[in-house]
Amino acid sequence: MWRGRFAEALQESERARQLDPLSLIIAADNGAILLYSRQYDRAIEKFRSILAIDPDFPRAHIIISAYILKGRYAEALADVERVDPQRENDPWYWAIRAAILGEWGRTDLAHQALQQLRRTARHRPIQAAVIAGAYLGVGDKEQAMTWLERAYADHSSDLVSLKVNPSYDPLRSDPRFQRLLERVGLAP
Repeated sequence: MWRGRFAEALQESERARQLDPLSLIIAADNGAILLYSRQYDRAIEKFRSILAIDPDFPRAHIIISAYILKGRYAEALADVERVDPQRENDPWYWAIRAAILGEWGRTDLAHQALQQLRRTARHRPIQAAVIAGAYLGVGDKEQAMTWLERAYADHSSDLVSLKVNPSYDPLRSDPRFQRLLERVGLAP
């Protein structure tokens, strides 16, 4: 999946599902493959089926990304609000909120969330790639690249999705992003 070989990834995911048809992890991984291969409606369907079984299954909340990419911002925001009961002090909450509101075009609210992210990140750790996503949501590609570089310096495992994650599409034409892909080992 991380290399963009989605047909093969879906085949292997189906094989895993046949071996363990009740595994929510396998189902969520299948949903992620669908998301990264830009099959958003199918990904949403898969994640919803998982959440119907276990509404608190963390990996299924990748549905938030599918909602954002489909322009279903109210649903994305509703899922974030539901999944994070300790939101006031959680930098992840503020990062994803900034991304959703920015993509939605609610820039004032997005920037407010970004400011809250900065405040809460002083006291609680958060992955640099998550902060990069918040900056992408508000359209700040420079800060997004700065935070992706920090993620690289931190040896963040979040960078494995760089090649295939549609959220990074706004950066794909940037030569710095292409060099980052090379350094991570994901260049074609």
